[in-house]
Amino acid sequence: MAKHDKPVDFDSLRRRVLGGLVGAGALAAFGFPSIGRAQAQSVKIGFLLPLTGQFAESGNSIKVAVEMAVEEINAAGGLSGLGGARIVPVFANSTNVDEANTETNRLIASEGVIAIVGAYSSGATISSTVIAERAGVPYLVPNALADEITERGLTYVFKTVPNFSQYAVNGAQMAKDLSAKAGVPLKSVALVRENNFFGNVVGREFAAHLPSAGLDLVRDNVFPSNPTSFEDIIVRLKRDNPDVVFAAGEPSSITLLFQQLRELRYWPKLGWIGVGGGYTNPVTHDNLGKLANGLIVVNDWFPQINRPGAAEVNERYRARANKDMLGNANTTYAGVYILADALNRAGSTNGTAIRDALRQTDLADGMPSFMYERVWFDEKGMMPGSILVGAQVNNGRARVVWPDNYKVDEPVWPVPAPR
Repeated sequence: MAKHDKPVDFDSLRRRVLGGLVGAGALAAFGFPSIGRAQAQSVKIGFLLPLTGQFAESGNSIKVAVEMAVEEINAAGGLSGLGGARIVPVFANSTNVDEANTETNRLIASEGVIAIVGAYSSGATISSTVIAERAGVPYLVPNALADEITERGLTYVFKTVPNFSQYAVNGAQMAKDLSAKAGVPLKSVALVRENNFFGNVVGREFAAHLPSAGLDLVRDNVFPSNPTSFEDIIVRLKRDNPDVVFAAGEPSSITLLFQQLRELRYWPKLGWIGVGGGYTNPVTHDNLGKLANGLIVVNDWFPQINRPGAAEVNERYRARANKDMLGNANTTYAGVYILADALNRAGSTNGTAIRDALRQTDLADGMPSFMYERVWFDEKGMMPGSILVGAQVNNGRARVVWPDNYKVDEPVWPVPAPR
């Protein structure tokens, strides 16, 4: 991987984007003037998102990112490979599997979408991708993490985000790298996770992958949704005395947990690493205040990352949403540009032609470079090289500290107990 350890050279970036994915569309997205604009027909792309219900906040944050990308591409001339056609996003709700299936059928049969992007949850994605596959409609997955999505032999499905298993693989490697650099031994790990879908997957994947990383999982501590106390778990952590704790949970439970960690005077020997949306959510960091200082959080991207254009993309998003581009808004924004590139190269709205263009994708420049070193897909439709990164929270901001080529700060490791 190339390293980006110097300030971004925007003249160079301008030249790179000129030869990148959507030409004028990418330039306009970075604030450069449009090269030209053509009036032409429109094409519909479906977006399956949880716009109501438990995950509505995330779904609507993603919707803002979609609208931002679509407006940028359309304002800069639309899809050049389709005669300047403008993208029309068609949003559909996906709060559960049944609704996702119904809406996928509607998007294809009634709306006539030429491709689908979504869905938010793994269950809804696993189910709805089968429907799209049977209809020959390409389906881009920039949100759901389940390994199974690209393990079923589907040929119209393309996934740009890491697998669930990478929380364990990348998380363990990060902890080992940080410990080696600090010259401290790392042997034992404990889990603290919620008894829900994500937490159970975390438990399964860490149990499967920690041994190959040479780490001992001393205990898998599970707590119920809406817990009232963590005292029993903290007592067990004190007794087991692991080097590192990996944890998953929701903002409310994490807040209670860290308050009781302070009250009961426990902190792991090296540090606490949070995985998943609950730990990366800025609401959690605000709730914890100084208790979050030093916390390591794992995600696919953070605005404070050493990637070209990342800060600028985030600032444009903040101007629209009044918050940072997190919670899959970042991956879906990049996904719109990846799909637009494929449409331009396909030069057709035919599903097979779009699928073949997605298969041939190979982008190292252009708008997706704010997130990805390279965008390409293997024979299963998975994007190799998509990894999770680690950031350390300080004064409410998570700044990338791992891997070295993405970091903007040096990590503090071992992490002293927060005060």
